[in-house]
Amino acid sequence: MKYVWGMYILMAMMVVVTLASEFIFDGEYSAIASWAVVMLFFFGSIFFANARYYLPREK
Repeated sequence: MKYVWGMYILMAMMVVVTLASEFIFDGEYSAIASWAVVMLFFFGSIFFANARYYLPREK
């Protein structure tokens, strides 16, 4: 279950980074925010792979 929470937290962080980049910084740091979102997506993918590997075994 911790992997599902990890995925959810990373997805929420992606949304926060995007919203902060557009509304707080008016798009000045959009390239940095884009890289941050890509890295968060990469880590979210790792959480997803771990969840698919470990969740069926937790019965």
